[in-house]
Amino acid sequence: MCRMLVLMGLAVVFGAAGWTAEVTLTYLGHSCFILQEGDHTVMIDPYATYVPYPALPKPADVVLITHGHIDHCPWCYGEKDRVTGNPLLVWPFDKQKHVKEGRWKITDWLTADFVEATHVTKSGHGQGLVCMFAFDLGGVRFAHLGDLGRPLTQKQIEALGNVQVLMIPVGGYFTIDAAEAVQVIKQLPTVRVVLPMHYYVEGYCPWKEIAPLDGFLELARAEGWTVREFTSPSVTVSPEALPGSVEVWVLPFAEE
Repeated sequence: MCRMLVLMGLAVVFGAAGWTAEVTLTYLGHSCFILQEGDHTVMIDPYATYVPYPALPKPADVVLITHGHIDHCPWCYGEKDRVTGNPLLVWPFDKQKHVKEGRWKITDWLTADFVEATHVTKSGHGQGLVCMFAFDLGGVRFAHLGDLGRPLTQKQIEALGNVQVLMIPVGGYFTIDAAEAVQVIKQLPTVRVVLPMHYYVEGYCPWKEIAPLDGFLELARAEGWTVREFTSPSVTVSPEALPGSVEVWVLPFAEE
């Protein structure tokens, strides 16, 4: 079961709530993350079974969908059991397939900014539009860039706001590549934690055109950024725990 959020009339103009709390962030593979604050759980971009990472199904209260491709929206391909419980499914597009840009109150505990971007890369791969999501949980500003195809425009930078934790594609071909990902990170000067996603992993990513993670990590180190490789797919994020400068956090995907 799931519920579809109808966005008409829900636009809000206020900012994030002022409280702070720890947020547990878990990487489920490809572009899928779960963020949990207390009893509230947000999932972003669950994949269909065609993308054979082992972590799904998992429960969530809210599911944010950046676009309707098989590796980001199982419902678009008839798979209704990849997220369990009774999740609120956020589909950010209108009937003309454009993002309903702006700040939206999704629940009483989650408000998100919807920012439209192209999926099409400079080389012409990718297709259509994606919705980049930016939101505050636990006093931290998170952003998930979906299958971003180009570096950010000034309008997009302003709409995303003071992002501190950034989930960003780095594998290229269908999205920005490693060098463009570095450029995007520099476009967002408040970023402190970078979580790379959408890169090739043998046996789990069906698209061999996508580059593995190594190239991005090499460029990140060349920038002087600290690269931390974790042994757990879950990390705890809070305002007090954020590093003072950019760090790349490499999380293994959850295996159950």
